[in-house]
Amino acid sequence: MSETVEMPSRNEDLLWVPLLTHYCDESPDAPDIRRMGAHLSSISGDVRQIMLAGSTGDGWELTDDQFESLIDFAAIVGRGPSPSRILFGLLRPDTDGVLDRLRRLQARLGSDDGLRSCVEGVAVCPPVGSELDQQVIEEHYRQILAASDLPLAVYQLPQVTGCALEPRTVAKIAGNPKVIMFKDSSGIDEVAKSGPDFGSTLMVRGAEGGYVEALKPDGPYDGWLLSTGNALGRELREILRLLEAGNRREAGTLSAEISETVGAVFAEAADEGGANAFSNANRALDHLRAYGMNWRSAARPLKVDGERLSEALLDKVASLAQERLSWDAQGYLE
Repeated sequence: MSETVEMPSRNEDLLWVPLLTHYCDESPDAPDIRRMGAHLSSISGDVRQIMLAGSTGDGWELTDDQFESLIDFAAIVGRGPSPSRILFGLLRPDTDGVLDRLRRLQARLGSDDGLRSCVEGVAVCPPVGSELDQQVIEEHYRQILAASDLPLAVYQLPQVTGCALEPRTVAKIAGNPKVIMFKDSSGIDEVAKSGPDFGSTLMVRGAEGGYVEALKPDGPYDGWLLSTGNALGRELREILRLLEAGNRREAGTLSAEISETVGAVFAEAADEGGANAFSNANRALDHLRAYGMNWRSAARPLKVDGERLSEALLDKVASLAQERLSWDAQGYLE
């Protein structure tokens, strides 16, 4: 495989969002492409960069057919009037699984120029295994980079993988010009706060809370890749606007308010089951935005396991978010 990759230009937009994967009532195993399109349209004024098949989008659980359906969705987005910039999560437990997903994606990109033009790259975690040493992790990325025609985002997610990339390992991997981003959802921020030089690699934070404090110059990150952009894109964009205008105090106040609400919502979603807390919390928030005051009478959304989000979680999230969430009396699906 050629080592020559056309790299995207340096991106000045600081907000990326891992889009929820919605599912069809008629066929619970199938992603609901129309519903995903309505969701994306509802946040597109504030969210212009998305990850598909990320953790929030159930990337670890998706079947190959479901993953292919998300490529179909990306092709539709790519043909739109204002196509989003897209990262694809290749979230598999081992190197062979990642390479299989990569081949599927690259085969589709090779036959669809419109799709290729909006796909910025792929996001890859280390293999799953708490016993893995850093050399094994490095070899995992070496094989993927050698096989990839696409830029790569290194994705730190020890909550799922059981292992963590050390700063020196990230620095070595980032020495490959194909590596464009490092996303850290650990909440520890050890890599970003460490000493090694990561070159031009974009450093983005995936953990929620402390939004202002995470960003440079005071924090170690260039930007965010945040699940809450599925429902709070307007608020996150406002924080960035305030920071750009030099109004750090007001940005900090809004950041603290959102952090408190998000922390409470995620705590309620932690024991929901059927999907990870990122997915469950944002699915509940999105349901409120989608149906507005009629959210109770609308069919509860499906999780990746085929079960519906619980009424108890929706009740709790509605109570917690009613003063902070940007949801109208008439939802975007009404």
